[in-house]
This record gives sequence, structure tokens and C-alpha cells, in this order.
Amino acid sequence: MPVKRNYCLRCGATIVSKRVDGVNREYCPTCDTVFYDNPLPVVSSVVVNKKREVLLVLRDREPQESQWCLPSGFVEMNESIEEAVLRELHEETGLTGKVIRLLDTVSYRNEFYGDLIWISFEVQRTGGKVVAGDDARDARYLPITKLLDLAFPPNEAAIRRYRDYYQELWKMQDSFESLGNEPKLDTSIPSHALYKIITRDAHIITENWIADVVQNPTTTSYADFEHDDIYPRAYKVVSQFGQWMLTPTGAMSTIWDYYRGVGRKRYEEGFKLSEVLSAMSLTRKHIFTHVLPRGGGWNKKFAMYSAMEFMWRVNLFFDKAAYYITLGYEEAGKQ
Repeated sequence: MPVKRNYCLRCGATIVSKRVDGVNREYCPTCDTVFYDNPLPVVSSVVVNKKREVLLVLRDREPQESQWCLPSGFVEMNESIEEAVLRELHEETGLTGKVIRLLDTVSYRNEFYGDLIWISFEVQRTGGKVVAGDDARDARYLPITKLLDLAFPPNEAAIRRYRDYYQELWKMQDSFESLGNEPKLDTSIPSHALYKIITRDAHIITENWIADVVQNPTTTSYADFEHDDIYPRAYKVVSQFGQWMLTPTGAMSTIWDYYRGVGRKRYEEGFKLSEVLSAMSLTRKHIFTHVLPRGGGWNKKFAMYSAMEFMWRVNLFFDKAAYYITLGYEEAGKQ
């Protein structure tokens, strides 16, 4: 707690208590000086690396000795809060940085220091090597999503603010980076939830496709086949599509072999290549028209990104499938 004044800093007279502006304040009756005590400003930096780990220091002194916290400290006279946060970062961790944005400002009462105003910034590392400073026992990056209780509640609040701010971006990054590398449906990733709709509604998509393909002028040969002949082959493609889209890249050769076989079989059945490719295009159309209107269950910020990423993935898949169908068709024609 702040130390109580006994003597005036200006004239040395004895301090008394006087009610000023509705508050009991320290007052010097000799030189008529009122001493106003204000909250102390404290700054903290949130530095996160590419692994989504936040930089923390292990305190080596009271208050909260032996607990983890953000690089933090008091603002000195004649320095800005931005200068203070970068100075504390360097003193406690050895890093230099650049202030990106203000994360949080809260009032906090500490039994050791009294009333504080705690100001937290997002800071980008620009240089240096992580080394614990004199008042820290350790300094290291720890996973931002698995943190234990920190020494100071304002630190926890700032990290929550940081996570909330970047949560959507992280989901988008995870969705993009999972392209061709994630064999399981993960509905927390926007595009994966769309593939689940395909798997769930494969029957509806297949029936809509059949109704279109048998009367479409670009696929006239399909009208010669019975519904029960077309349905199984179309349903297999649609029902497995969601899992196919998430198949690891190294295992895709089996899928392309399947489409190569489709090309050979359609040649043997007497289909024109143009009709086969048009039928594939209609499959893509019915996947889009059925899934996209039903994929709006996320935060609105995700909606456009989800649709664009989903369409990009599906278009890439169908373009490659069309290539292997054509390859198989041409191989069958040469035999």
C-alpha cells in the first residue's frame, strides 16, 4: 500500500487530514497544499509467436513471487505509455518490439501497490533473444490457449481480449492450412461444416442431379438410363465427396484412379466425353446450390470467407477429377 505522508514535501510542516471534494485527503495547513493521490499506471505487453504462444515471465519478487505474468511494469516520469511498455519488455525478456494496438485498460487494486490503472498492448517482436531480466526467474513462450492462472487478473483479461480478437483469423488460417491434410471432418472449421452438409444430404443432392442430367441438352445420353442405374453411381460420388475433399494429399492417388476408371467406363458405355464432363459440372452445380444457402450458421464475418474457401476447394477438386476422367476416357479409346 502507498506510504502515508507525515510531513509536507514542500515546507516540512506536519500533514493533517482534510475533506476536499468529498474525500478525506492529506493536507498541509501551513502552505495550503492538498496532496492528491492518483492510481499508478502499469503497462503490459502481449507478445505472441507464430505457434500461438504468448511470452510470459516468472516473477522473482513480491508481489506474486513465483507466478507467471506478462512483461509488466510501472510507467516512469517523462516517458509515454508506449515507451514504457517497450522498455519493460526489453528489461524483463531481452526483446525489442513495436506497439501494434491497445488491448485493454482496467482499474485494478493491488494490496501491495494500491490503486492501479493497468494498460495492456499487443506488441510485435522486432529483435532480441528471450532472456529473463533481473527481476524475473524465467521468461518463455507458453501456449496462449492453455494458460494457468496468472499473477495479475488484468493480464488474464488482456490475453482474453487478444484471443477474442484473433479467434476468427485463427479459424480461417486453420481452415486454409488443413487443405489436403485433414482426413476428419472438423465442424469448427467453416468449410468442414459445409462438407458435413454434403454427407448428410447426399440423397437430396443426388436426386436433384438426376432430375437435371436426364433432361439437360448437354447430357442427352443419360436419358437412356433408368433411374436405378444412375442413382448408385451418382450417390457414391456425392456421399463420399466430403471425406474425399479432406483426404491427405498423399492418399489422393486412389481417388484419381477412381475417376480415371470412371472415364474408361463411360467410354465403354458409349458416352461422349463432352457429356461426361458436363455431367460432372452439373454435380458441382448441385453441390453448390444445395450447400451454400445452408452454410450460414457461423458468425457473419465467416460467411463470405467460408463460401469462397469452399468453392475454391470444390472447384480445384472437380478440375482435377475432370482431368483424370478425360485421361481414362482417352486411354480406353486407344485400346
